[in-house]
Amino acid sequence: MSMKKTVLNLKEKTETNTAFFIETLVPFLFAGLGLIFAGLLLEDAETWTFFTELPDAVTLVPTLVGLKGNLEMTLAARLSTLANLGFMETNKQRWQVASSNMALIQTQAIVISSIAVIPAVLLGEKPFAVCDFFCVLLSAVATASFASLLLGLLMIGVVIMARKFKVNPDNITTPVAASLGDVSTLFILLGIGSVLLRIREQYCWVLVLALLCFYAIAAFAAVVASEDQFTVEVLKHGWWAVLAAMSITTLSGFVLKSSMHKFPPIAAFQPLINGVGGNLVSVQASRISTGLHRARKNQIRDPKTLRTYANPWHAFFVNHEDSVAARILMGISIPGNLIFMNTIFMFDCGFANTIPFTVTFLLASLTQIVFLLYLCQILVRVMWRLRIDPDSSAIPLLTAAGDLLGGLLLIGCFWLAANVYDLWYLLPRFNEMSKLSAIIVLNIPATSGFLLRNTLFCTCKFITGYKSFAFELAWESLYKQRNASESKVAKTTEIEM
Repeated sequence: MSMKKTVLNLKEKTETNTAFFIETLVPFLFAGLGLIFAGLLLEDAETWTFFTELPDAVTLVPTLVGLKGNLEMTLAARLSTLANLGFMETNKQRWQVASSNMALIQTQAIVISSIAVIPAVLLGEKPFAVCDFFCVLLSAVATASFASLLLGLLMIGVVIMARKFKVNPDNITTPVAASLGDVSTLFILLGIGSVLLRIREQYCWVLVLALLCFYAIAAFAAVVASEDQFTVEVLKHGWWAVLAAMSITTLSGFVLKSSMHKFPPIAAFQPLINGVGGNLVSVQASRISTGLHRARKNQIRDPKTLRTYANPWHAFFVNHEDSVAARILMGISIPGNLIFMNTIFMFDCGFANTIPFTVTFLLASLTQIVFLLYLCQILVRVMWRLRIDPDSSAIPLLTAAGDLLGGLLLIGCFWLAANVYDLWYLLPRFNEMSKLSAIIVLNIPATSGFLLRNTLFCTCKFITGYKSFAFELAWESLYKQRNASESKVAKTTEIEM
């Protein structure tokens, strides 16, 4: 039986709303944990030597993370479509699909990461020395290459296992990629950048030689990708969307860099708001694209016009499968964000959580998700009408738009927190108030009783309210100073005796 006949006779498997909810929820929660750790790592990375000596390199973080996300999510969408259409049933088919797609994303990762360095060099605050330029360039290229290799293999394994256990890969592949993608990309960037930083002056020629090796790999990978019917079209026509997404994400990088100086804890939340929206809209885009490919193979024509899909009511409130999926994805995002936010605050992100901040963040995230799901419904079908494969072009544009919108909305959250809710870390007077409260409690004699001292401790925390984190910092600092002073006095007394 020919492959064409197999595809044309392919029946669409009925998927219940409950199955879609469960299949999406579990990987979404795991992806959220990955986004949390990526945010905490990014917040801590500000003090790493790589970013302190080359501060403009921080603009590469959203670009590389976004590039990784775009490549892996488009890979996941292509693999899911091929698997659902029956092109990954035998070992020979799996090997052909895997090798050609891995070669494709290696080529894209190396080329686009090289281009991504240009804005950081041209628009940076300080001019780059020659060795610094090669250091940043090699860090970006090596990070993109290694991250794409690791995550690409992961995606192939996930799709194969999903088919084995009769799970729709459209629902799980993109969240699984996100669960490890951001953290692994940041770790690789910081690790490689820190090593290259030490050798850039003395062994600059090594950096140039390594770059030439990576470009040779890209050329070889391009030849491999050009020999497959599914990847050759992406190799020829799939660059514009990723490059456009990279440009938008680079702008997001400069927004992040400027906001981190004014709102330091924002780094912990930036991967979260962008990652959640990007993951959910990627699931929707992959599902719609698979449905369009299946309908074409089964020679089914969609009677609806683009005007129908441009209607927001159709996107969220009708009984169409895409509308139902959008409502489920929005419903998942709210409790998911609550869990993720509280997890971030458990790791001490620099300020105490408040109800107004929580509500503002949830509204910002929901606004971003609603916009992306609505845009997804239109963009995927417009591309399909223009004979552009949405598996390779829609997701990069959607996630890049989500990164920019999410970053701006997140800045709005912190601006409101600072100017309306009086977030403590921006207002020195609350630090002074907390310090005064701690001094009062700490100077109560221990002989007055443990109960009295701890009662006043809790009272001062209650008075300072959501600035209690500042009180705890002041308490811990003064308590250590007092213990050190008492120890010093005790040692002096022993010596005199």
